[in-house]
Amino acid sequence: MSIKEDAHAIIDQLNDDANWNDLVKALYLNKKITLGMTDLEVVQDTLSESDVNGIIGRLQSASTQPDDMRNTRTYKPGDAATLGMVAGVVAILFSFVFPPIAWVAAPIAIVAGAIGLKNKEDKAWVPILLALISIVPMISILADHVGLS
Repeated sequence: MSIKEDAHAIIDQLNDDANWNDLVKALYLNKKITLGMTDLEVVQDTLSESDVNGIIGRLQSASTQPDDMRNTRTYKPGDAATLGMVAGVVAILFSFVFPPIAWVAAPIAIVAGAIGLKNKEDKAWVPILLALISIVPMISILADHVGLS
């Protein structure tokens, strides 16, 4: 039997009011699709309706990540936001080790993040947050140095 004949036989078994989900379930029940199946489900003689619902549920839950986590083409932070994120990370890393680098990097991160927000770049708020986090140790060091604590 050819693939066309198999497809016609499966489609002919569907109700007249069947939708695409019914077709996909029928393809799973007839084992014409194995994507998302466990090894046990593949070797079973028959699948129940609940088995197919479980397979489809696994496939749907596996694709619930936000698009920017799966596809890097949809996440374009822009130049300002990227510069700000790098500066913010540098500011945090050096805030305890060598604070003068953090004193330079934190303002760069804030300015770059503000430019990114003005340009409506994705995730432009992240460098501002990173800069603010790096300022906490700077204030702590300054307070110890001046004797405010």
